[in-house]
Amino acid sequence: MTVAKENGGGNDGPQWVLPTEIEFEQLKGHQLEECVFWLLDGMGAKDIEWRVGGKGGGAADGGRDLEARLFTSGDNGIMEPRRWWVECKGRTGTLEKEAVTVACNNAVANPEVDVLVIATNTTFSNPTRDWVKTWQQRFPKPEIYLWDRRSLEQLLGRQPATVLRLFEKGLSSAGYMEAVRERFWNLLEYSSIERLKRIWKERDNLQIGPMERVALIANEFAHGNIDERPWAGGSDSEAAVQAFHYAMLNVIYLFFRVTKYGATQEPVIQTLAYVTLAALRHIDADVVVHVMKVALQTEEESTLKPELVEHLLMPFLDALRGDLQAVCTADCPRFSRDSSLQALGVSDPLDTYWARFSSKGARQASNVDYSRLQNLREPCIVGFDLRDEAGCPLYEVVYQNDDFQSFLEIAEYVIRRRARVVGRGRRK
Repeated sequence: MTVAKENGGGNDGPQWVLPTEIEFEQLKGHQLEECVFWLLDGMGAKDIEWRVGGKGGGAADGGRDLEARLFTSGDNGIMEPRRWWVECKGRTGTLEKEAVTVACNNAVANPEVDVLVIATNTTFSNPTRDWVKTWQQRFPKPEIYLWDRRSLEQLLGRQPATVLRLFEKGLSSAGYMEAVRERFWNLLEYSSIERLKRIWKERDNLQIGPMERVALIANEFAHGNIDERPWAGGSDSEAAVQAFHYAMLNVIYLFFRVTKYGATQEPVIQTLAYVTLAALRHIDADVVVHVMKVALQTEEESTLKPELVEHLLMPFLDALRGDLQAVCTADCPRFSRDSSLQALGVSDPLDTYWARFSSKGARQASNVDYSRLQNLREPCIVGFDLRDEAGCPLYEVVYQNDDFQSFLEIAEYVIRRRARVVGRGRRK
């Protein structure tokens, strides 16, 4: 990547960061070093390390506080590693010239250093900048980058995840959303429920694309469920279908990240199940199946490999089937259930499930389970034609390998009738 000298470059994107909310005056010692450490990490630096004797007290080894390698494109177009030294100088007023001259003279004595960054939370005087330009003419290597407060503001403006880590109140709502997206897709990490609530409250003023929507959905499931803030089910058809397409076309990537980071796969499985069901409200099951096959099918194979279906599709199809079995039977006359807890005034969590396909969501219900027994003589609540004592299709359907369209057709039928109801007996 290209790193601009002096100011670190501009920020032409949305306003993710609110610099006025970052207390740069207090950004000294270890805090300043940590800020630059994560900025370097966000820039793609490798082998970042605090030098012995550093960590806020000033390094004793050659003067630098941080050391890292960054890859840049050379004259031949090949990516080449460059060794960076970083000195962090927290001050109350303008950084004194002597601190800069000492840092430059220390670095030039080591021929392995390609770049020297001198970072401060305040400013550099004009005479100091002039001295660096003159010194650089005599010593082309290392290149000297002066990062002052304005530089740090601009660098942080391109890295909302770093701001979220260090200066949470310095993020705008758009910055919160960008940080949630970046942490999920890059690291499979999840943000706090308070951040999700803030984004939901201001969602009408934010641009939420499919990448952000999938990340928000996964974050909700990481905290429990999505009934209160239905990011896909309560959105318009285009947004819901785009979220499904994006999630499905990245299904291999998602499970690879789960394995790489040793993360729990449950939020990913629930996310895939949810966006699939949300899409079935708007597109037919055969289209959904086609997208799934495109996501997993190779050019050489006309059919899906059984192992891919087993490890990537079956987990969330099974989760989806289990959800529908539980919630569609909750008030179906074909199924009896223990109502003793209802007599005590305990709310049924199944009442809130369909709210994840509404525009407002639902209040969280208590976690209550009910046992069910099927009565084959009663009619199906969603209208399946069940004659001759046929069982509920949600329990009878069998799918294996790449033959799962029949189940998705049943799911499509259920969701298009059930999603009209928010809770029991209440319309959207």
